[in-house]
Amino acid sequence: MPEYVINQYRGVYKRALELYQDEKFKECFPMFETVVKNDPGNYDAYYYLADLLYNGKGCEKDTKSAFQYFMTSATNKNVEAAYMVGMCYLTGQGARQDSTQAVAWFTEAAKYAHPLSQYYLGLAYLKGEGIQQDVPRATQWLVHASKAGIVDAQREAGNCYEMLGKMKGAATMYLEGARNGDAVCMEKIADCYADGVGTLQCIGLALHFYEQAADNGNVLAQVKLGKRYLLGNGVEQDVNKAFNWFTKAANAGNPEAENALANCYHMGDGTIKNDTLAINWWSKAAEAGNVDAMTHLAEILTDPTDEYMDPDLAQAKNWWSKAAELGDAYAMYRLGDCLERGIGVSVINVDDAYKWYRLSAQKGNEDAIEACKRFSKGAGGKMKLKKV
Repeated sequence: MPEYVINQYRGVYKRALELYQDEKFKECFPMFETVVKNDPGNYDAYYYLADLLYNGKGCEKDTKSAFQYFMTSATNKNVEAAYMVGMCYLTGQGARQDSTQAVAWFTEAAKYAHPLSQYYLGLAYLKGEGIQQDVPRATQWLVHASKAGIVDAQREAGNCYEMLGKMKGAATMYLEGARNGDAVCMEKIADCYADGVGTLQCIGLALHFYEQAADNGNVLAQVKLGKRYLLGNGVEQDVNKAFNWFTKAANAGNPEAENALANCYHMGDGTIKNDTLAINWWSKAAEAGNVDAMTHLAEILTDPTDEYMDPDLAQAKNWWSKAAELGDAYAMYRLGDCLERGIGVSVINVDDAYKWYRLSAQKGNEDAIEACKRFSKGAGGKMKLKKV
């Protein structure tokens, strides 16, 4: 091709790039198409055309064609295109999903210090997706990405350091992420300051970051603040603030917060005592698997404190059973009591009662230990109550 023709299309490319940078995508799209068709050695033009097609900017979205253009550009040393080939393989957009190929292309781009490629390569090593899991190597790549300001990498690098037991490194990464606005990092560095792990203990800084995380919607931080205000742990006791934080976390669906909020309604901490609302929140938490909520719910259904509520012994027995099966020693004892005395069941079952007493006793429950003393083996190995 004559030199003057190539120079002509280089001018077209330059103008297309200016339009692209001004976000005039509809205007630059046909210009990049022209350059790719007439100056096939301009591999940067392939990348920009692919970007427009992949995202549907100024044209109809076409991820398959985009992938082909990304691949041409990437195999000719365009680092951004190599990253995008990796993303296509990772997400299955434009190409068949293939984690191994994704890792290969992220590795290629990461060699040239491409921050997002370093981040996704670190995640691959962390999760063992497309490559054998290797937490130390994951940490290395994530730290590289962290230094380039990738906030998600700062959080994941902290997680890696924590997995490796290197809490000083974890605290450093969490603090960096917290300063860059990551709510998870805020909660994590607050834990570090609260316990003096990886850094000097400082309750003031812990509370500062817990507050920041909670204000940014971090549910775990909201629960932790609620507990501190409820007990006066590191702060002046304030049951109203505790109730408010538990409410926010409970409304976000956190079972621990739902249980804590139910306790507030039951005790009248920070709100008017209301056992109906307590039962509603305990029920939500219990259905989500919170064992404490199961036992609280079973207790109040067995012996309501509200004079207008009737006991529901069958439901109480069901919750004792669920909590017992999840390993709660007190629930095991109470389930044994239900089976021995016929509470909430149609038939007394001494054998099963003794089984649950024994399991509870093995966990150190003193009432269960005493209950086991009432039993002896009869003929055929059946358990029976000793005669008094």
